[in-house]
Amino acid sequence: MRSNRKPFMRNGSAFVIVLALAMAVAAAEKDREVPFPEGYRSWQHVKSVVIGPEHKSFAAEGGKIFHFYANPQAVEGYHTAKFPTGSMLVRETLRTKAGEGDSKGILNEGERTALDVMIKDDSQFQETAGWGFETFDAKNTRLAEKDRAQCYACHSRQKDHDLVFTTLPASADAGTPYPEGYRQWTFLHSSMVPANFDAFGKKPCEKPCMAGLFHFYANDKAMEGLRTGSYPDGAILAEEMLEWLSTSNGAKEGPRRMVGVMVKDSRRYNSTDGWGYGTFDSGSRVDGLDAKKRQACHQCHVARKDQGYVFTKYQGR
Repeated sequence: MRSNRKPFMRNGSAFVIVLALAMAVAAAEKDREVPFPEGYRSWQHVKSVVIGPEHKSFAAEGGKIFHFYANPQAVEGYHTAKFPTGSMLVRETLRTKAGEGDSKGILNEGERTALDVMIKDDSQFQETAGWGFETFDAKNTRLAEKDRAQCYACHSRQKDHDLVFTTLPASADAGTPYPEGYRQWTFLHSSMVPANFDAFGKKPCEKPCMAGLFHFYANDKAMEGLRTGSYPDGAILAEEMLEWLSTSNGAKEGPRRMVGVMVKDSRRYNSTDGWGYGTFDSGSRVDGLDAKKRQACHQCHVARKDQGYVFTKYQGR
């Protein structure tokens, strides 16, 4: 009597392989799923809009209010014009309901009907320029694949802005971002400013900058601008001012007194020719300039309009 053991083992092995492949595919698809944006209402509120009767989508979206949110990585993307992996953007859609009693005539928020989510992950969503798209309806049902393709097709019109339609209004911004890691950028040059040099203490400078050692740094996009004369969005120049301490052997760097920064963002800083200005006192990550002082900074830099509003230069050596 012949045994069926070997064919069974071969069939069993094939089944195990198929099962393993199916599990691997399922795991990969799971990794590609856009997660629900837990805690999104504690993120940066970007803006809110209501669709009016003259808009083409009023028939479908009229009578609703839309809130837009960005997580910290996405806020960074608004500043630099390039959204890093981990960025999440949310559009929350709510019905409206008429107020009653003393609130009559007021439209209040009603139930949520949908959450539209974008998440940036260059490794997972390569075919859609690094962005994953999802919509969670009131029952948290997800989009069909063809609908995600439509999302991408629409957002592709914003290719110059990393597929993002919204912008971060100046009113929603706490100031120019601190130039994290600037000492790892390209070092441009240093300048020593003596105590009796008072040019930087005059208007339009709002804060005297004298009696110290200045180091200047540029990120990669700023280096592109220094070489070409045209600064792209995302260019950042940092100016670090240190105390200059005399010693018995000469002099040395002392404590940092401040960091000044210029950030290029054509849409966000359109009132100052695309440049944002900030000053950070020693140990602070909070921009100390208000809108008036930023304008004063820019009035000084207008003198270098022919150099893209930048005073400093890169001396190759």
